Amino acid sequence: MRFTPASEGSYVLTLEIRDSGATQKMLEQSFMIESAASRFLLVALNGNDAAGGGTLAAPYKTLAYALASSSPNQAIVLRKGTYLPGNIKVYDTKAKQFLAYPDEVVTLNLNKAANIVVSSNTAPAARIEGFDITGVTQWGIISDPSKAGLVIRNVRFLDGQSTNNSENPAFIHGWGDTSSAWRHKFLIQENDFGTYIGNGYATTWFDAGESLLENNQLNLGKVNGGFHDKDNSQYNTYRENYIAFSDTNRNPMGIQVSAQDNSANVHIHHNLLVNAGIHLGVQCFQATCSMRNHDVHHNTVVKHRIGLGWGPFQPNSAGTRISHNIISNGSLSPYGGLSCQSRPAGLATQLAVAANFIESSNSLAFKDSECSGNDMSWAVWQGTYGFDAAASGSTISASSALTGSGPLTGLPAGDALRGTRGYQLP
Repeated sequence: MRFTPASEGSYVLTLEIRDSGATQKMLEQSFMIESAASRFLLVALNGNDAAGGGTLAAPYKTLAYALASSSPNQAIVLRKGTYLPGNIKVYDTKAKQFLAYPDEVVTLNLNKAANIVVSSNTAPAARIEGFDITGVTQWGIISDPSKAGLVIRNVRFLDGQSTNNSENPAFIHGWGDTSSAWRHKFLIQENDFGTYIGNGYATTWFDAGESLLENNQLNLGKVNGGFHDKDNSQYNTYRENYIAFSDTNRNPMGIQVSAQDNSANVHIHHNLLVNAGIHLGVQCFQATCSMRNHDVHHNTVVKHRIGLGWGPFQPNSAGTRISHNIISNGSLSPYGGLSCQSRPAGLATQLAVAANFIESSNSLAFKDSECSGNDMSWAVWQGTYGFDAAASGSTISASSALTGSGPLTGLPAGDALRGTRGYQLP
């Protein structure tokens, strides 16, 4: 929501939400917003780093000076142009909100040497919004961690490269934390993740909880994967993201929940993945590891599959649900994984698969990623375990019944998939 205050002062905004039921229910929430010019520090390339500046008429020249001169309740606003900010350290003692001036292109060039580190424990959440970010090496933005939350919105990550492939390179990285309290609380929204060189990802998260990643676009190139929720995921949601890889760089890990140290209540829905898959539990090796209540629904997966590693079938795992997805992958099997492990004894009770629309000409419903012992024909997948059976609402077809159907997907004009596929509601 946006509004332009007529003058400085206090404003109350009330948000009212109603459902469409015959007996309508309503939820109302009010917000107090303080409008004051003193809450903003302006930075411009033609500014001057001097005491008393930071106004629209007399902006500062550098982000570093503005940050050092700020207070926690202020936001730093950058005017158009390209900045070399160096390392940016964001703590609770100075400004934590960094914004591009409305409708101006602001580029932060990290120059293959710097990054943005956010370590915040008190509200409000740190915020980085509206920038183009270039020159990323290893990590662009780091949460170390952001216990009060970290908002990254409308950012275009133009390019990046890894220098240490074993240290989880990504445009956005969240360090782990020994505490069991909620960590990071990411809001990663409406960002564009561009080319990244090396074995990295768009995001790598450790110990992230209560986080939302939505409405992002991803086209990284040849990398390890897209969004990687690696370790101890708790109550995170991935929704309405567009993740695309080329035919050459086809990738099983478009959205990857590895559960290296357990995971619970992860929600993956209404995403569009092209040449990219969704994979659960690939690093949940030990019998003591668990994955509980993961819900994968209403996604469209084109030219790839939904993968299941060890995690969903460990002794203490339960509640993995896969439903109402479109999986259109031609000659590939729609499901795969497990990697030579014995077929889980609790497969039928630990996993629920129903109401999916599947286009595949493969004779296998499930293909073991390395061996053949867990390969399952459609007769076994449907008949023995009841997955994707007609009675459960699933439809299996080798033809391209989806061609020409579905809404526009928000793809740019000229994209071959525009108007032909989308995450369709049942």
